[in-house]
Amino acid sequence: MYSEGMGSEMYEKEGITFPRCTDIISDSTNKSQGLIQWSANQAVEYIRANCDEPSCPFYMVDESDLEQARFAYKDTSKIALDVGSDVHNAIEKHLKKESYTLVSTQAEQAFKAFIEWEDSVELKPLLLEQTVWGDRWGGTLDMVCMLNGKKYVVDFKTSKAFYMTEMGAQIAAYRSCIADAKGSGILRLDKETGLPFWKDFSKRYSRDLKVFEAMVTLYFLRHPRVAKRFEKGE
Repeated sequence: MYSEGMGSEMYEKEGITFPRCTDIISDSTNKSQGLIQWSANQAVEYIRANCDEPSCPFYMVDESDLEQARFAYKDTSKIALDVGSDVHNAIEKHLKKESYTLVSTQAEQAFKAFIEWEDSVELKPLLLEQTVWGDRWGGTLDMVCMLNGKKYVVDFKTSKAFYMTEMGAQIAAYRSCIADAKGSGILRLDKETGLPFWKDFSKRYSRDLKVFEAMVTLYFLRHPRVAKRFEKGE
């Protein structure tokens, strides 16, 4: 189960809180430079979309517009999170042959990408949205399946690109919890084009798992309060 604590969502098992796999990875990777530029871009896009004056060769911006632009990145980030959650939910219900509803065009495009990929492979789902437990961490993998005759751990992403270090560490961590898995990969579902992009991470597995294990060690060294609570079984 999940619990809230120590600044982020945690996993709880037998009264002990475990940090999330994705939080451990984020703590060890530096995305600040890219995020700063992305945040600035969101402010510019907000002004372009909301402050254009057709009769003038420039934008008309007041203090209210500037305040809205300052935090435009939060709205964009929430939309992206909502799309990802919506798509994951729709895929799970689709594979379980249950009804589902998509609430945005971007979610529809990403789901369309999944259907295209599904039609191009031999797919037999075995586990969906499965909570797994590793050494001092918890996580929820998207799918364990038979893929073209081999047992794979698969994670779905609606990001604009593959981020090899982060994604490699995450899928390796999940695969390590499925003893008889033969492969692992990331399925990127493009929410703009509606196209699927598959990347097989199987050959990277041993190296990526070592990277993730180092991240776990570093995480607990950098967060002594979390480490102390974990050691006390809290």
